[in-house]
Amino acid sequence: MVLALVLACSGRSANVAGAGGMTEAGGGSSARGAPLGVSKPRVMIVGDSISAGPGCYKKYLLRSLTANRYSRFEFVGEYADPCGSTVRHSAVSCSTAAQFTGATFTVPHCAQGKIFPGLSTLMSRHHPDVVLLQLGVNDVWGGQTTEQTLDNYQKLVEQARAQNPRVVVVVAQIQKFRPSCGTDDSVQKRAEALVAAVPAWAQKFSSASSPIYVADLWTNSDWSMAETTDCVHPNDAGAQRMALNWFNALKSILQPD
Repeated sequence: MVLALVLACSGRSANVAGAGGMTEAGGGSSARGAPLGVSKPRVMIVGDSISAGPGCYKKYLLRSLTANRYSRFEFVGEYADPCGSTVRHSAVSCSTAAQFTGATFTVPHCAQGKIFPGLSTLMSRHHPDVVLLQLGVNDVWGGQTTEQTLDNYQKLVEQARAQNPRVVVVVAQIQKFRPSCGTDDSVQKRAEALVAAVPAWAQKFSSASSPIYVADLWTNSDWSMAETTDCVHPNDAGAQRMALNWFNALKSILQPD
């Protein structure tokens, strides 16, 4: 359930995208810019079911980009959108950041007998310039610590850079969720700890040639049944909010027509 956006901009530190847009971690605003020398960047979404489906934000994200005259990009990836848009993606339901660090992986409890490509394989197949990384929900749900998940984020960034040294990465601060809609908030607290740690991690591992950006999907999200189907997966209202948060991040990076 996760996604990252990777873009190569001139020597800036990691940028943080909040609900209102993209701002530089150290203050000020970031300049728009695709990866150096790329006029139409290839953008690949990597995540779990929040990105693959039943999460259906992708069609609303594409609609917002199109309506606001952003066309200088191309969504690429392994799979078609089950929600009916033309957006290609590389998200796999039930997956974790840890699983994507392998060349291939399986999710037997969700897709028995299927083998899925990890990020290094996806990079070599689809050659993205920008990677949107929206992973972490299943990691914290499964008991992974913040440090373990951030270590896996780092491995994914390193794998992406090995294939494309100028790749731009946008890491999502995952949305709020509460398994089973219960009163136990332990998983949500682990998620909150991960979200709080992401900006400093991104700034540490960002570079001038391959910057890491952060998209805030957490702050204005709602895990209740008002915006989810099960306190985890967004319903239509939640999908529209998530798409708006991604759009507010991307419009500060992608070039309009």
